[in-house]
Amino acid sequence: MAKNPALNFNPFDKYGGVGSNFDLQKGYLVVMQHPVTTEYDNAARQITETLYAISDLEIPTFWFWPNVDAGSDQTSGAIRSFRELERQRTNHIHFFKNMEPEDFLRLIINSQCLIGNSSVGIRECSFLSIPVVNIGTRQIGRERGPNVLDCGHSRHEIRKAVETQLKKSRPPQDLLYGNGDAGKRIAAALASAPLSYEKQLQDR
Repeated sequence: MAKNPALNFNPFDKYGGVGSNFDLQKGYLVVMQHPVTTEYDNAARQITETLYAISDLEIPTFWFWPNVDAGSDQTSGAIRSFRELERQRTNHIHFFKNMEPEDFLRLIINSQCLIGNSSVGIRECSFLSIPVVNIGTRQIGRERGPNVLDCGHSRHEIRKAVETQLKKSRPPQDLLYGNGDAGKRIAAALASAPLSYEKQLQDR
């Protein structure tokens, strides 16, 4: 994929999902926001603020379903309610459950910005030079590259952060989390490490 990052599949045809289809050539956003386990009581409110922010932007958007952390029921329920009660606001949004890893990477590489709180925005996107709006505290304490712009859960903050990222040029690649050869280096270290057995048995 590194040699050919083009979006070589049709996401609507391959993965179905729910929502409107749109012209990928005109640019699109990707949203991936999970509940914060220590803030699960606020999960519905937090995702609703993001829904309003993205709906106000009126930019074609691929929205991925949250993971199953504590609070996921509130997050999923809020998305469904918003879709039903604010149908006109979601005409430019297409919702997916999941996607194969390589397809997902192709999708975000060709996007204008990734929005949410996934670790993908902190790690993979720094290496792939993808602008990111990181919402809330889920990734607090993790180092981030110049591709990441942090903001709170207010719809106004989120919208402003996305608009700021879209005005910038593509961020430079950042190797903060390595250059892609970690697997080879780990395998080499394990292959050359001396084997030892240090378990101690005690009489009872």
